[in-house]
Amino acid sequence: MIGNDIIDLAYTQKTTNWQRRGFLAKVFSQAEQELIAESKEPFLMVWRLWSMKEAAYKSYLQKGGTAFNSPQRIEVSVKDLNSGKAKIGDFHCGISSNNRPNYILSYTQSSAQNSQINEVFKISHKNSSTPSAQAYKKLFKRIAIDWRLDESALSIKKDRARIPQLYLGSQKLDLDFSLSHHGQFVAFSLAKPACTELKT
Repeated sequence: MIGNDIIDLAYTQKTTNWQRRGFLAKVFSQAEQELIAESKEPFLMVWRLWSMKEAAYKSYLQKGGTAFNSPQRIEVSVKDLNSGKAKIGDFHCGISSNNRPNYILSYTQSSAQNSQINEVFKISHKNSSTPSAQAYKKLFKRIAIDWRLDESALSIKKDRARIPQLYLGSQKLDLDFSLSHHGQFVAFSLAKPACTELKT
C-alpha cells in the first residue's frame, strides 16, 4: 500500500497560520511539538510532519483502517533529513520526506519487491481540466507506457470506503498508487512490481 502527500510551501504561507493558538497542540503529539520547537526552520518542520501524517493516513486507509479525524493519533518520528516512521495503533510504515525549494513531498515506502515511482508536476492553468483530472492523466500515461496498456481505457473509481481504485475497462487492476494535490502542485506515487504483468 502507498500513501503520499504534497505541500505547496508558498501557498501554505499565504493560507495557513501554524502559529495560531492551539493549532500545534491539536495536530501534533508532545514529542512532535518538541521537534518543531528545536528545529532551525520550524515552518518547514511543521509541514514536513503534517505531510508525513497525511501520507501515512492514506496508506493506513488502503490497508483497511477506519477513517478518523484526529491527526494526533498518527505518531510520526523523524530519522534523518529524508526519512522517518509513522504509527497508527498497530499499523506501522516507513516514510520518505523530501524538502524542495517550492514543496515538500512525503510518501510511504512500498515493499522490497516493488520499485517505486514518485512524480511531481505543476498544474497547468492553461488547461481547463481540474487538478484531479490533470493528475489522473499523468498517472494513466505513466501506467500505459510502463505496462503497454491502452491509456484511454484506464479510469479511477472509488470503492465503498472512498479509496481510489484503478480500472482497465471494467477490470480492477492490482496496482498500488496514491495521488495528492495542494496549491499549484500535484503528485502521484506508484508501486511498480518486479513482474510487469498486471493482475486483474
